[in-house]
Amino acid sequence: MNFEIATWYDTWNGTGADNLAQGKVPLGYASRYNLAFGEFVETGNGYTLDLNAQFAAQNLGQIKTQAPGALIYAGVGDTGLVATVADNRDNANRSTANIVAYLQQQGLNGISIDSEGDGMSSVVELVTQLSPSFKAAGLGIAVSVPWPAGGPVALYGDGAVAAFNQYVDAAELQDYSSSGTPQDAQVWIQAGVRADILMGGVATENGNVQTSLEDTAAWTSYALQNGLRGMFSWRLDNDHGQDGQEEDVAPTFTGAKTIYDTVHAQRGAVDPLR
Repeated sequence: MNFEIATWYDTWNGTGADNLAQGKVPLGYASRYNLAFGEFVETGNGYTLDLNAQFAAQNLGQIKTQAPGALIYAGVGDTGLVATVADNRDNANRSTANIVAYLQQQGLNGISIDSEGDGMSSVVELVTQLSPSFKAAGLGIAVSVPWPAGGPVALYGDGAVAAFNQYVDAAELQDYSSSGTPQDAQVWIQAGVRADILMGGVATENGNVQTSLEDTAAWTSYALQNGLRGMFSWRLDNDHGQDGQEEDVAPTFTGAKTIYDTVHAQRGAVDPLR
């Protein structure tokens, strides 16, 4: 099984955009990039997805150019999620068709749903609505899971286990907001979620939830040894910066490198992302 390495990149910060445009960001450490964040927006004919932050188009273009083999997903949060699900329910899934068309027009490969508020109770229905059309179009669905120690049912409601197993390609466990990959993954596996859709997660930006490099390596080793889909990090543009908590200033990228090096060491000299 291929081991996926994903990371997030912001679309609101000019410093991060400049670093990317100037070739300062190593894009070889990940096989998938999630752009933070787009929104579900009304169109007059249902809802669609829109990566509408100031530097979204620029950053998308740079990643496509500099890392042509990487997948790029649109990250989305709670904005418009409940309304999109309701519109799909009432109008023969027309918003799903809009979302698929948008992703295809932008050259994106899927979405990562990071709902942490009022949209969480609608995530199961959303992925159920999206999945058939996404699969037909070759698009992926990830869910970025906050506080994963709570388990799938407590976070997303009844039907979450079946929905994740059937409709979700990757569950990105935000272990840095919880107990750590070894503990959180077991909660999900014991609940009945397939190990091969689970991704461990580390925080690489400076702050009180930053994952140590030692834990980053250890959690990655656990993911490799226990059949998880991969690892993800929040977030590459702000990875172990050298200026305290100033966003995107002088990142060292040591968190992303630690994941990559750990995978490379355990998988051998062959590129671990392929």
